[in-house]
Amino acid sequence: MIADDLPPWFFRVFAFAWGAVWGSFATVVVHRWPRQSVVRPPSHCPHCQKRVRPYDNVPILAWLWLRGRCRDCKAPISPRYALIEAMYAVSALALVELLLRAQDGLTLSVFLALFFVRFAFAWGLLTASFIDLKKLLLPDFITLGGTTLGFAASAVLPGVGWRSSLLGIGLGAGIPYAFHFVWDRFLKRDGMGLGDVKLLAMVGALLGPHAVVFALFAGSLQGIVATLIARVTGWKLAPDIDPADLEDDDDESLGEKLLAAISRATGWKRATASDAGEEELEAAPTTLCADGPEPLMRTMIPFGPFLALGAIEYMLGGDRLMLEYLSLLRGP
Repeated sequence: MIADDLPPWFFRVFAFAWGAVWGSFATVVVHRWPRQSVVRPPSHCPHCQKRVRPYDNVPILAWLWLRGRCRDCKAPISPRYALIEAMYAVSALALVELLLRAQDGLTLSVFLALFFVRFAFAWGLLTASFIDLKKLLLPDFITLGGTTLGFAASAVLPGVGWRSSLLGIGLGAGIPYAFHFVWDRFLKRDGMGLGDVKLLAMVGALLGPHAVVFALFAGSLQGIVATLIARVTGWKLAPDIDPADLEDDDDESLGEKLLAAISRATGWKRATASDAGEEELEAAPTTLCADGPEPLMRTMIPFGPFLALGAIEYMLGGDRLMLEYLSLLRGP
């Protein structure tokens, strides 16, 4: 059975509903990660603590028929939940529309596999962006999980191919890590975080090296524009961080466990957090601007959302712009 055997409206309706459901789940992940389970306790009203009934948990529609208020205590429910659910639904609809227009003669199983993988990628980018905007953190379960999924999909599904995926991972991780290394080692300032390194590796894994270049360029450009607008309007890009969100968990991460094992095997002494703090204090510049606005290059912004925006733009048509640009460079 091929995808063309089913009417296009079936895929569109399915994609919109699928995206809305996962958009609803994304609001829970953004709110609870990293300190709470994303599945327990079930959804409940933050005011009266009453559990949300299943029929009041229908994405988008529930907010409308409840008129933006809790059924029990009548406390207002922010419209941002319905808007975020609608954003995911529209994203899924756009992805399935691209597949309907670009992919002819695909079997139904391959068509659905492409849709699910691309939506999982878009879901990860959007969810990581909301978390970064709220907490200045990019979760490893999205970035590293997305990198693994992208590479695996490239090996079995039509697309960039596993070689381009591997090159995309290397380029995606290498470019931002070079920026991170230079800013941290020589300029003694925070530049691109390691979360951005993993996020761009995720982009390269599914979309290839061209997407990395496009996302980095478009994301940087849009980030600069947003920063300038924020400076003019007073709009705050960086969130107020809850210190608890930045504290180390009791359990070591996989990377920390690996470093600890290497340290035990080789005798290499790892720098402690206190040592790093003392070094940063010694190397910190003493001439900071007490008056006037913060220098543009030192304005702290979450860069992950802009990289994600560039990657989504590439998925929705930026790939054609990139190919046309490269063809112009090659000449006739």
